[in-house]
Amino acid sequence: MSSQPVRIACFGDSLTEGYGLHPDEALPVVLERLLRDDGIRVTCLNFGVSGDTAEDGLERLDSVLMAEPHCAVLEFGANDCFVGDPVPVVKANLTALISAFKQRDIPLLLVGITALTVMDDEYKAGFDPIFAELAEEHGVPLFPDILSCYFGDNALTLMDGMHPNEQGVEAIARELYPMVEKLVRSLG
Repeated sequence: MSSQPVRIACFGDSLTEGYGLHPDEALPVVLERLLRDDGIRVTCLNFGVSGDTAEDGLERLDSVLMAEPHCAVLEFGANDCFVGDPVPVVKANLTALISAFKQRDIPLLLVGITALTVMDDEYKAGFDPIFAELAEEHGVPLFPDILSCYFGDNALTLMDGMHPNEQGVEAIARELYPMVEKLVRSLG
């Protein structure tokens, strides 16, 4: 690596963007702070857009790649599930995103999510294994479920009960940290 900070593309939806929060409280900023506190020189780029599905991510992919990240944290799925996109479509879109990074030799951490309890059991049974399957198929590390860090704890969510508040984002960042640190250190 050069003497420049490692550029991490944090690419996803509202959970990455920091929906309802001050920009300084968004996940990429918190991850960057934690890494820098440990002496790791990084710049976490926030490519999160509220409401985006993996398909929307594909439409924005070129702008992410133009930033020339050294590695990426890929976090989509919540909105795909929320709107009920067919499981094969979600998997195909995520596959295309993962493949685009792999083709450019940009290591990534795949961040999974479980289907919300409002979905029917059949959809959930098809959706929930997607991320583990993709991680295995593409040989990428997986953080299994971003919701597990905060969801269901009112002290960690905004009033909507869905999105993390500042403390919820801190909880997510601390859970993700070991895998993000390993990703950065793997760059050499």
